[in-house]
Amino acid sequence: MNLARVEHYLADFLSLLEDRRAPPAIRLQAEDGQRDAVADQRLFLALEAEARRLAGLPDNATLADILLDRGANDALHRLTGLAGADTVLTQHARLRRALSSAAAVPPSLPFPTNLRLVGTINVDDTTHALSPKILDRAHVLRVPNPVLADWAGLDAEAATWVADGGPDGVEPLRLTASDLGERGEYPPLDRDNADVARLLALARDRLEPLGVEFGLRAVRQGAHYLRQAAVAGIGPLAAMNNVALHKVLPKLTLDLEGANGPARRAGLRALRDDFAEMLDDSTPPRCLRTRLPRSTA
Repeated sequence: MNLARVEHYLADFLSLLEDRRAPPAIRLQAEDGQRDAVADQRLFLALEAEARRLAGLPDNATLADILLDRGANDALHRLTGLAGADTVLTQHARLRRALSSAAAVPPSLPFPTNLRLVGTINVDDTTHALSPKILDRAHVLRVPNPVLADWAGLDAEAATWVADGGPDGVEPLRLTASDLGERGEYPPLDRDNADVARLLALARDRLEPLGVEFGLRAVRQGAHYLRQAAVAGIGPLAAMNNVALHKVLPKLTLDLEGANGPARRAGLRALRDDFAEMLDDSTPPRCLRTRLPRSTA
């Protein structure tokens, strides 16, 4: 998704993600575009009928009959205001294309409530970094590099799988549309809620001094994830760990050199310690425990 800037080609959809009261719908053309095309076609047909009448042609005379009749042809040119290279045929073809396009393309493309968009990105020097607008509206999951996988363990697992009968011993994963759930409104932002208060304190005391924007939208999404994680059977510590991985760490791209370098390093260490304390009863992710790099984090 980041071979081109996501916020450019998904701008309309990203804006629609803010309103969860109704399913999002991408507008493809103005609603009055269809009405204008139909009105133009009706007007041309009315002028065509008048040209038949003025030339004394029968009502069932075709457009070809009108063009072949000098009187009718001249009358149609006068009525439509056509002159020069703009002939009746070109005008008629233009109207047909407009009407066909309006009929074939709906005014908007509604998305069903159970639709989920999942995309992959590459993180290297050849691709575009995700902007804060994207990070505020999406959950970013890091996929480990397969080259660093435990190949011996995978080989042993594959051998056991084959010994157990291969595909016959594996139950396929089947998901119905209803299993994905449907979009719903975000719950009200309750500042007295412990999770909301924790995220607000994190944004105010740790991220804001680092110049990292973590506003109400991100807090609301984080709190919403924690509520939905509880419904899905994910423990509170694992859920908070996921919020850190999905919403906080992707925003930490900082320059640690220069005059503000020491202060930012201290701020990052304090942020690491806060997460370590919040996740004390679980195994904190390694990225929260490792030494900070010299130039970026």
